[in-house]
Amino acid sequence: MANASSPDKGMGIALIHNHSENYMKSLLISLRFFIAIIFAVAVYAAWSHERSVWVILVASLIMALIFYLHIIRQQKSITQLRRFAKKADRNEDFNLEEETSAFPEGELGEISRHIVRLYQHLKQSQEDQSRLKRQLTQNISHELKTPVSSIQGYIETLISNPQIDNEKRQQFLQRCHAQTERLVSLLNEISILNRMDDEVGLRSITQEHVSISNLVNGIIQEVSLQLEEHGMSMGNQLSEDIIVKGDASLLYSIFRNLTDNAIAYAGEGTTITVRATKDEAFYHFTFADNGVGLAPEHLPRIFERFYRIDKGRSRKLGGTGLGLAIVKNAVVLHGGSISASCGRQGGLVFHFTLKR
Repeated sequence: MANASSPDKGMGIALIHNHSENYMKSLLISLRFFIAIIFAVAVYAAWSHERSVWVILVASLIMALIFYLHIIRQQKSITQLRRFAKKADRNEDFNLEEETSAFPEGELGEISRHIVRLYQHLKQSQEDQSRLKRQLTQNISHELKTPVSSIQGYIETLISNPQIDNEKRQQFLQRCHAQTERLVSLLNEISILNRMDDEVGLRSITQEHVSISNLVNGIIQEVSLQLEEHGMSMGNQLSEDIIVKGDASLLYSIFRNLTDNAIAYAGEGTTITVRATKDEAFYHFTFADNGVGLAPEHLPRIFERFYRIDKGRSRKLGGTGLGLAIVKNAVVLHGGSISASCGRQGGLVFHFTLKR
């Protein structure tokens, strides 16, 4: 069943109708004017009996015939374009190859084919966005359900068993607290992603000069106890002159989420290293660890929202599946790009750029 087309597509379809109609009107006016000139030349030729005038008249008739055939050709393109516009207005499915091959050769035909391709690209983009939104909503619902169900289960157990011993009660309360922290973390990260999505739409972020070396040093201090517990170390090899103009909280999210990811999954005794080089336009960062790494087939998908390699282990460690998605969005929002690869001697390496 056809769905109502979006306002943007509706406006585009209306423009196709208006431009094609105006174009044909201008061609017909030009043809009528040309015919009037030929008629005037014919009258003058009949009155003057000059041979040169008759030559001009014949040439004019040939030109009029060529012009008429040209209009017929253009009319075919415009008729086909109007037919496609009506189909698009009803949001009907169409075959791109069939639609584009229906237009005759020529400049207007090429423009018409380009319009059809642009419309298909717009329609496909909107369908992809709708599909991703549905998928994201389902994922969020599932992720929220897990900690909420756990908390509900523990509380119901405590309520239905008032005589439960203190040790067991304390254990349940601690588990409730852990699930609550996971729930808060999940909501915070969803909030960050929504904020970044809004800023992508507005094409604007808070601008301030941020020392990346100082930022990383602060993160190392924050996670020092976690590093010690796992026998890990983190080295900041960034020079003091690396200053990025951008949103301080989002830049912090990049390095903090990469650090948390390494602590959670790289393994005991791992060393984390942060380095950077620069060129005229970008800083090129490398965030690497020499831990257990991951299989290459997972690399293309690790920046997807809620993608987990080991779902059970990730939830057990408190992971939300959003950390690396936040990293990628924050990098892109600052005009950069990011990729991941397996280290030559094991571990995982993130390569990303930020504008200077």
